[in-house]
Amino acid sequence: MKMRPVDSSGDVLPILNTNEMLSDAPAVALLVESRLNLFAGDWWENPDWGSEILKMLQEGRLTEADAQALSTYLADYVRETKGVKDVMDIMFSVNGTGFRWECTVITEYGSVIVTYQI
Repeated sequence: MKMRPVDSSGDVLPILNTNEMLSDAPAVALLVESRLNLFAGDWWENPDWGSEILKMLQEGRLTEADAQALSTYLADYVRETKGVKDVMDIMFSVNGTGFRWECTVITEYGSVIVTYQI
């Protein structure tokens, strides 16, 4: 798998040759992060693509029990990503209105840590 690199804001960077493309586990990690940052309804061409996280969070205040359900949803969502074999070592925390989720993504190329905050 190959992906174009992005900057800290998530904007795609220009490349001069294909050697600058991300490949293997880092490419899968970028695809996972891109999928996590795409919410259902965000992409006009296919509004059904994306996660349902915002809908889940709009239903009420985030509690520890809700955080477990959200974590399970995210793990299942990440497992559907191309190149992902499994998700392990899941950790999450609720801080006020914020939610932080981290996991180790097992890919066909090795493992990589992915962190997500909302």
